[in-house]
Amino acid sequence: MELKDLTWPMVEAYLSKKQSIIVPIGSTEQHGPTGLIGTDYLTASSISLSVGKELNCLVAPSLNFGMAVHHMAFPGTISLDPDVYCSVIQNLIRSLQTHGFTKILFINGHGGNIVPVTNSFCQIKTNSKNECSLFLENWWRNDKVREYEEEHFGDENGTHATCGEVSLTMYDHAEAFKNIENTNFEIEKVKLPHYPLAADEFRKYYPDGRMGSNPGLSSFQHGKAIKEIAVTEILEKYKEVL
Repeated sequence: MELKDLTWPMVEAYLSKKQSIIVPIGSTEQHGPTGLIGTDYLTASSISLSVGKELNCLVAPSLNFGMAVHHMAFPGTISLDPDVYCSVIQNLIRSLQTHGFTKILFINGHGGNIVPVTNSFCQIKTNSKNECSLFLENWWRNDKVREYEEEHFGDENGTHATCGEVSLTMYDHAEAFKNIENTNFEIEKVKLPHYPLAADEFRKYYPDGRMGSNPGLSSFQHGKAIKEIAVTEILEKYKEVL
């Protein structure tokens, strides 16, 4: 069930029985020459809705913008500064706390969100007088998902515009790929002098936006398998909690 489809009395009735909610978070950013700009929030939303359906848990609208300043040298990317993003996350949590939600699971699709979300959790815990359980699940970091990607893509999965995340969007948004050529790419090993990177540095070291990936290995079938694994593993992990 989705928060956007309910009225406030319906939410109040839900809260009288259950205080759990899932919040999908992602980013609007480049994913190489063949990956959708909405990849991170599309994957997080898709997995969140499937998990929420199985757990009969409320799912909030996705937060489609994240901390993606390092991708800003690529057209189409829309980013929030780190401090702004932290403030947004904290405001979301406080809003949900105010209404009585005490178990909040963020399902995340973007690596750049991890540090600011974790910091935001710490800030909430420092200042909050209300008991609230906060969880962050980065779906692509799941052990079973990684095992599948290692088996089928090996080193060519990379760390951005990965075969796994592109496959998942191919499965859920096949229509968007009708005009995108599924091309094989050579992998260039880049030794970075430091991390994180500014936008111009990122574009310098990764000219087409990929980070060690060959998204040409992606497919609808891989996406279906990866989604099933991610949803199953998250359900197992959080079914007792939520």
